[in-house]
Amino acid sequence: MKNIHFIVNPIAGKGGAVMDMATLSKYFDQTEYQITLKVSDYAGHATKLTKASLNDGAKIIVACGGDGTINEVASCLVHTNVLLGIVPMGSGNGLAESLKIPRNIKKVVQVIKGGKTNRIDVAMVNGRPFFSNMGIGFDAKVISNYNSCGQRRLWAYLKAVIKSIKDFKNNERIKVELNGKTYNTNPFMFFVSNSKVMGYDISLTRMASLQDGLLDVVIIDNLTRGEILVLGFFVLLRLNQYLKKVKYFKVKELKLAFEEKCADRLMQADGELHHLNESELCVTIEERALSVLVP
Repeated sequence: MKNIHFIVNPIAGKGGAVMDMATLSKYFDQTEYQITLKVSDYAGHATKLTKASLNDGAKIIVACGGDGTINEVASCLVHTNVLLGIVPMGSGNGLAESLKIPRNIKKVVQVIKGGKTNRIDVAMVNGRPFFSNMGIGFDAKVISNYNSCGQRRLWAYLKAVIKSIKDFKNNERIKVELNGKTYNTNPFMFFVSNSKVMGYDISLTRMASLQDGLLDVVIIDNLTRGEILVLGFFVLLRLNQYLKKVKYFKVKELKLAFEEKCADRLMQADGELHHLNESELCVTIEERALSVLVP
């Protein structure tokens, strides 16, 4: 009998998706599957629930939510033999999109029951895992404004982008070490990706791979508001690689050093906002460190 635990974020995405025992009982035969469902009530709770599930002997743990929920669950499964399942219920679902995991409940159940797995790379920032992407600068500001909206919908994300364009100011100086070279930059955005898609099918790194043992790095030099609008237009048309101020790198490791002290420096990782106390960041890759159920 397969022991599967579901960790559910009930407020992920639109809040309309239903994932409860009544729903699961329709798809999982009780003679074949031992199903446990747990509900995450606050930030960090999914991590505690996942650790308890590991102690209870779960062989498959399914994260039901967005990239933030997946991060909390998957962080506990790195370098283990326990499989990660994903039910995309978030607003962006960048990792699920990159893995081609469907949103439809019937189809995603078939993925979980099918048992096909891929071992994917896991990115680390100062030892903390992230699975899709992390960023400093504009995208972190967007996440901050998005969280303030109180809504988890596309229109709220677009509203957060517009507000961020109006308000964004960046005087941050960063020293970057990668591929044996050092760069000094005052970036509009510093973005590190392990996957193809950020969410909503928006991408700065469509050539990224979850299995190549490399991080895709995007450094966008400081932009005027007009240049920000042009960048957005090019991203939507998937032509951002042609912009001169956008630099791309593939690396196994990179280091960042902030030149000035800042009381409230923001970083987003898998769509979750973090307030940084560190003046230096080291980003690395752990190859094939996580087993994920995939179509």
